[in-house]
Amino acid sequence: MRVASRTVFDFVRLNGTTAPVETELIYQADDPFAVTMKFHSGGSVATWIMGRDLLAEGLSKPAGDGDVRVRPHSGRTAVLELVSEQHVTVFRFPASTLKKFLAATYRLVPAGTERFDADAFLSTVLR
Repeated sequence: MRVASRTVFDFVRLNGTTAPVETELIYQADDPFAVTMKFHSGGSVATWIMGRDLLAEGLSKPAGDGDVRVRPHSGRTAVLELVSEQHVTVFRFPASTLKKFLAATYRLVPAGTERFDADAFLSTVLR
């Protein structure tokens, strides 16, 4: 079972202007701690996987100190920063979009009931 949503995030350029980027949010019950985001731009797709709890926390206060950072920007928007070796990519998006998506994921797998099947994971990795 999964939850998926398509939306548009605003890519924030260095000069402060923005460009729309089609974004897919994907949550799968068999990987209950993670959210996958796929950013579609110019015919290519960049995929990032991040913690569901980090995203939820970042809607109310700054969260993340590694490759993924989320923070409130205003009452209606939030900021997502993706850090790679060469760049910090910044997106701004409606906080309500992420709130609705996360609410659907928590209906599918409530907080605190997540389970990680280590045996299944190892069997796929060690094939």
